[in-house]
Amino acid sequence: MRVRLTIPRQMFWPRHSIIWKIFLWFWLTMIAMLVTLFLAFAVTVDPSEFLSERRALIRELQVAARKMEFITRQSAHLPIPHFPGSGYFLFDPQGNILGSAIITEELITAYHATRERTSPTISFQRGVVVVGPEPVTLNGEPFELYLTKEIPVLVHWRVQHILVSHWPLVILALGVSFLLSVLLAQYLVGPVRNLQRASRKLAHGHLDVRVDSKVTRRRDELGELARDFDHMAEQVGSLMLAKERLLRDVSHELRSPLTRLQISLALARRKIPDALVEHDRIEREIGRLDQLISQIIKFSRMQHSATNMPWETVVLENMLKKLVDDGNFEARARGRAVVFNTTVREQIELEAVPEFLASGVENIIRNGIRFTPEGTAVEVSLHRDHNTAVIHIRDYGPGVPEDALTDLFEPFFRVDETRGNENNGTGLGMAIASTAVTQHNGTIVAQNANPGLEVTICLPLGSCL
Repeated sequence: MRVRLTIPRQMFWPRHSIIWKIFLWFWLTMIAMLVTLFLAFAVTVDPSEFLSERRALIRELQVAARKMEFITRQSAHLPIPHFPGSGYFLFDPQGNILGSAIITEELITAYHATRERTSPTISFQRGVVVVGPEPVTLNGEPFELYLTKEIPVLVHWRVQHILVSHWPLVILALGVSFLLSVLLAQYLVGPVRNLQRASRKLAHGHLDVRVDSKVTRRRDELGELARDFDHMAEQVGSLMLAKERLLRDVSHELRSPLTRLQISLALARRKIPDALVEHDRIEREIGRLDQLISQIIKFSRMQHSATNMPWETVVLENMLKKLVDDGNFEARARGRAVVFNTTVREQIELEAVPEFLASGVENIIRNGIRFTPEGTAVEVSLHRDHNTAVIHIRDYGPGVPEDALTDLFEPFFRVDETRGNENNGTGLGMAIASTAVTQHNGTIVAQNANPGLEVTICLPLGSCL
């Protein structure tokens, strides 16, 4: 039987996540505190207070004494021992020190305090440890051996001793501090990540999103922030729904008089057949108003309903070919054309709301048909850039001023003085296109192609929500 272990995605955080900074800050702080306490212990504690360290120091002194006795049996000279990390001093029965070693005040004080003792003792004065006396017989004469260790040597000796003999405790201390730091970082950053996910869902149109109740129940600043976010989301949802309801109600209320106007116009044509010019003008204005109302309803629906619409797998090339065929049929009646070019060999598929995405691209194509001169064509191209589908739509019209390019996708924005007599639209087509692309996590940019205007749409391939 195979057991599959699954690890939650929350266990792996992005490399630049703030959780790493919080974790490393607390963990290194705890390690620094432990090291500081350990060094303070290693520097200030008297070795005689710890049985294991007292035994180790006395054993080191006794081992040195036995080595000296062994050496004197092999040689007639009295040896002055030199062992790494320690200082050794030989005193004769009269209190004289053999050799030319540098005598410290701490050693002399310890010698006078312990010379009458028969077994080694440990004294700790001004950072120097003195161990002795240890009786030693060299060439048949009695001597007393003393061992000294200064603070740097003592600290190094203690650290090495603890690491060698108590390494499981060191590993345990590091592991516990690591675990506590991770839990603390997760405790602080977890609510922030929860708020981040909620804000992203709200940005995608999920107006009913709320922060997890575990966060809102907290009584600290993060809990207050979560409750403020929920209140903000509720207010935003109410305002957006009210706006959508207002647009829908106003649009439907305008539809009724429009219908009556169209009926009245038909009756007027029958009764007064000579006023053809006036009747045609009234019909055009009614048509424009009807188109404006339709686009307002579509724009509002696209802004607030994308998350509730069915998302499907769309073959982008097939969708563009259909839109180009429909646009070309309309353009031929006006002496223009719409052509499609692609360098893609394999199908480009993405998850999308087909109605919204097609409507956005169609608005840009129809906008190009209006402004490209007779005898020219609107060019639509498709290619793939790594994990992004790129659509270019270019016309050969007059273009727009450079300072107006950023406002081109704003609702009801029109550039009357540069786009010619064809600029009789509602000002919502490009805004609808921008909204449709944004709902699919894409980007849309317009730039002058000299001549004409080129609109570039970039759509990430894969799931958009």
